[in-house]
Amino acid sequence: MNKKSATKFLLFGSLFSLFIIALLIGCESSRVGPELPRPNPAPPPPQPIVLEAKVRDISNLTAITGATVRITKADNTLVTTLLTDNSGKFSYDVTTLTENTLSVSASKDGYGFGNKIAEIKKSLNIAVVDDILLAKLVVATAPVTPASGGTASTTSTQTVSTSPLTVTVPPNAVPQNITLSVASVPAAQVPKPPSATQSIQTAMTLGPSGTQFAVPVTVKFPLPNKQPAGKTFTLLKLNETTNIWANTGITATVDATGTNATASLSSFSTYATADELSINIQTGTTSTASVETVSLSSGTTTKNYSQTSSISISTTGTVSSTWLLDEVTKASGISVGTIPKEIKFSVPELPTNFIQNGLQYNPDKPNEAGNWKYNWTVVRITTTRNYSASGGAAPDNYSASGQIVSQNIDINVATSGWVWVAHNQGGLN
Repeated sequence: MNKKSATKFLLFGSLFSLFIIALLIGCESSRVGPELPRPNPAPPPPQPIVLEAKVRDISNLTAITGATVRITKADNTLVTTLLTDNSGKFSYDVTTLTENTLSVSASKDGYGFGNKIAEIKKSLNIAVVDDILLAKLVVATAPVTPASGGTASTTSTQTVSTSPLTVTVPPNAVPQNITLSVASVPAAQVPKPPSATQSIQTAMTLGPSGTQFAVPVTVKFPLPNKQPAGKTFTLLKLNETTNIWANTGITATVDATGTNATASLSSFSTYATADELSINIQTGTTSTASVETVSLSSGTTTKNYSQTSSISISTTGTVSSTWLLDEVTKASGISVGTIPKEIKFSVPELPTNFIQNGLQYNPDKPNEAGNWKYNWTVVRITTTRNYSASGGAAPDNYSASGQIVSQNIDINVATSGWVWVAHNQGGLN
């Protein structure tokens, strides 16, 4: 290599070295130096308000698949009918509904009936409802033939009688062989009676539902409290489409013991008797404890919580405390035990004054880069109430008293809402 070529080589090498040094210095400077704030992002798309929960077995909280869920308005207008999926869940978009509350009921063959009130909180962009718990029924079966008929019976823990619920199909009542099924339904697992001053005494589901009999079938059912001998009740029949009771005009008569009643039926369905029952639940005291703050800048998230409620009872007179406890439970609207509650949080629409030129904007800090996020303050509300209940006829009046301690997971509206997050280091929260 001549001297001129060597000089050019050295000059090129020096320039290359300076370039590398400058590049390294630039990288180092950008690594440790301050970042410029990122520009504000576009507003997040508003999410729909979805009402969702699960239907579970009351005994072990396992999912009930294929349960029928009916969502209705306060006037019993049907909103929709759904089936639960493999996880026992149902969901429905309630964004366009104007109601603040909805009634949500669930049922399935072989189980009782459950009902909860859902709240639609438009300002928070959420809908909340407790999981619905159904009791698996104890079903007794027996063969029935045209020639000899048949009988099936099952016991109930909600009675003061030692006699079981018994259905007797006489000969010549059916044209072909059938399998008779009989189940007693707990008072808390049936819809409320037509009158607000009444309670369901004894409920039973008889199958095959819809079966018609040429000769009347005799049903003898035990009562939850002692009644005057000879007293009569009108049987109620459940409309299995609307879940509303209707008077049948069929009379059930109390026997000499005062603890059983008998009726004659010409068809099978779900039947019940109702009697006057006074339940007085006091207002009580309430305490609120913070659980957590759920934050979202966009989209949705689902959170699971637990609620623990209890009811104590003390009774006088000839009455089933189990039945009375169920009636108070239904009147109070709570579920006894530790109950899951699932809430789907969905980011609402960003207010127009928080948007400028298609980007998120803080009118109080117009020159600050950042984004809005929505905070929900989750709280656990514990309410303690005393109650009293009374019913029956002299000399067999009965009464009960006790305390209800209920928990409810809810959202504190006052401390929930949009929060501005400044992009001090270019981050997007």
